[in-house]
Amino acid sequence: MDWAMGSISQNIANVNTNGYKEKETLFKTVLSETHTAQVNPVTTAGNKNIFGVRPVDRNLITQAGTITPTTVWSDMAINGRGLFIVTQPDATGAPSSGNASNTLYTRAGNFTQRAVDGNNYFTTADGNYLMGWQADELGVVMPGSLTPVYANIGQSSDGFATTEIQLVANLPSNAAMTGSTKTFTDTTSITDGFGTAQDLTMTWNRVDGDTWEVAFSLPANPASGSVGTITGSPVTVTVDADGNITAPTTSPSGTGFADLIVDWSAGPTLQSTASIDLNSDKPEFEEIAETMTIYDEAFEAHNLTLTFEHTANGQWYMRFQPVAAEGTVSDLTGDGTTYGEAIPITFDGAGNILTPASATFTVTWADADAGSNTVTLDLRKLTQFSGDSATRLGVKVIDQDGYASGTMDSVEIATDGKVIAHYDNGETKTLYQIPVATFVSADQLDPISGTLFRATEQAGELTVAAITDQGSGAGIVAMAVETSNVALEDQFTKMIVTQKAYSVNANVFKAADEMSQVVRDLV
Repeated sequence: MDWAMGSISQNIANVNTNGYKEKETLFKTVLSETHTAQVNPVTTAGNKNIFGVRPVDRNLITQAGTITPTTVWSDMAINGRGLFIVTQPDATGAPSSGNASNTLYTRAGNFTQRAVDGNNYFTTADGNYLMGWQADELGVVMPGSLTPVYANIGQSSDGFATTEIQLVANLPSNAAMTGSTKTFTDTTSITDGFGTAQDLTMTWNRVDGDTWEVAFSLPANPASGSVGTITGSPVTVTVDADGNITAPTTSPSGTGFADLIVDWSAGPTLQSTASIDLNSDKPEFEEIAETMTIYDEAFEAHNLTLTFEHTANGQWYMRFQPVAAEGTVSDLTGDGTTYGEAIPITFDGAGNILTPASATFTVTWADADAGSNTVTLDLRKLTQFSGDSATRLGVKVIDQDGYASGTMDSVEIATDGKVIAHYDNGETKTLYQIPVATFVSADQLDPISGTLFRATEQAGELTVAAITDQGSGAGIVAMAVETSNVALEDQFTKMIVTQKAYSVNANVFKAADEMSQVVRDLV
């Protein structure tokens, strides 16, 4: 009876202990002795077996307590089966490698933080370390070895250089187009053999996104059929992403000048030379521009302008233009094909993109510490429909994977057990995932205390898995704890029943003693 009262008093004392599991004392009959009555000396008729009792404890580990909200961000409760896995510290109080001898299990989720060797670990009230699966640098969790869980709020984290951009947008099909041919006449650049100004006609013909051919011609002479012949025509002209002429470069007059030799059909001067400035009336691109952010290798943000030039129905050229003083773009490819300054884009009649599905480019930054970025641009969700505006890209999403350095300012515990860090740069990152341990017969675990348990052979096979594998809405509840599963009214009822049994049993012994005394006195 004393043993049962001890269990009851222990339960009552821990009625407010988070994660405490009720200890229930039952009584088991045992054969204490056998008496043979001398009724028939020949037979054993009349034998009597005398039974006693002994206490047997049962721990109600699988019986859940009530999940109660708290205001502590590191508190958590298991809504479902299983227990948190914790490991005991080593001799110095630091985390130890988890092994069978120092691994314990608990439902008490009132975790606190403990700073050890620069890390802020999750620990139980008695100093055991919470164990979990650690995520990699990208925040991906691969279940495997368990390690102590920590989250260092206030710790700085490196950013990430941009490597991928997804563009979800619409190019307006009603946007203005750049003509494939442009012709104009220069009346001041050239004089014939008599010193008379002649009209020099220049015709620009589009070759591709970077290249034009410029053909020069003189007016016909009504008498001879020509006032002269031109050597050096046509001239191949290339332009950069800003539309500036980059070739020809051979003229002494500078880049963008064409050097012509003219043989005149009449006059005192039969040959002359002229340097024609091609920059004076070059074709202008009809472009739509969109500026996006890109992060360099030092995690600094830059503006990168993406321009689209409309050249024909369903035909566009795409270019990249960083701020000139910050970097240069090179190595443009579209679906693996290398281009110069512009990548051609084509759409079908329904406005869906045909080519390319993706483009790549490299930005080399002027600052040596910023390095260079090779970026893949996903174009699969680019469309061409008539837009609300003929001069603007209809942007839905521009999603790029780069970000600046940041400082961890808070931590969140997700329902699947993931420990997610939030940074002041707006980024989040998974640090750990907290699994739960389940046993075939968890009530057979060895109680180290009312909240801590050790694995036993009787508990059966151990399984470590994510809480969400259980299905049926199981999960980790953040900012909450599981209270004791002790019902105070039940304990008082058990105490009364135990006390009553003790009293009745005492009276039986008293009556038996008195009867023995009477028999003794009669003898």
